[in-house]
Amino acid sequence: MEYSHNQYGDVFADIYDDWYHDLDNITDVVEFVLQLAESSAVLELGVGTGRLAIPIAQAGATHGVRVVGIDSSQAMLDELRAKPDGALVDAHLGHMVRDMPLGPFGVVLIAYNTLFNLLTEHEQHECLQRSARYLTPGGHIIVDCFVPDETLSDQLDDATHRSTSTGEILSRWKVDRDAQVISGVFTQVSRDAPNISRPYSVRYATVAQVDFMAHEAGLVVEQRWSSYAHDVFSESSVRQITVYGIAPTSSS
Repeated sequence: MEYSHNQYGDVFADIYDDWYHDLDNITDVVEFVLQLAESSAVLELGVGTGRLAIPIAQAGATHGVRVVGIDSSQAMLDELRAKPDGALVDAHLGHMVRDMPLGPFGVVLIAYNTLFNLLTEHEQHECLQRSARYLTPGGHIIVDCFVPDETLSDQLDDATHRSTSTGEILSRWKVDRDAQVISGVFTQVSRDAPNISRPYSVRYATVAQVDFMAHEAGLVVEQRWSSYAHDVFSESSVRQITVYGIAPTSSS
């Protein structure tokens, strides 16, 4: 099959850490992942700049935890490898489904919205299916993504997303409800430099839809939270962090 090639990594590599450094409490993420991994290997899909993989590798080194990552963006991996301790992550360039490292892994981490960077339901399902195939016995898959907002408008035109020291960042998007795809652009408006546009696309899925794809991949829900600090997931949660494991087989 043809795999979609999402340009997100190449477009956002130079500003990713600056924009998203405060997305998570890194200590919470590290503890969450390593508690599940114990002493087994961890694979992060869409490893990017190593925002999570490097601290996981740093903390896991004393427990024999090996951290592997894959990303389709050379620019993202260049950022990762340039960091102190970037070499602790065994980073691969490739499509995270088609070129997924074989493992086995105690944890496959599909961090914030990475699953949604796959732009078709088929690819998302295959991602979960292959991840399950490469787990150790008793291994886990962590799926971390936003919960779709049913009240989101079909279109937004150049609203202020955030202010910076040199100007502001404008956001616009369109929603294709049938395909469940949001296509948007962040535009950096600066007083002293040309504007920079950074386009993105995500194929969102509801919690129930992700669960169904996981079920089809032979997985069951083990835990679900709204944060890595184990905040309770509820109907009003805007983010899901779900831990899946291999469904037990019935014995005759």
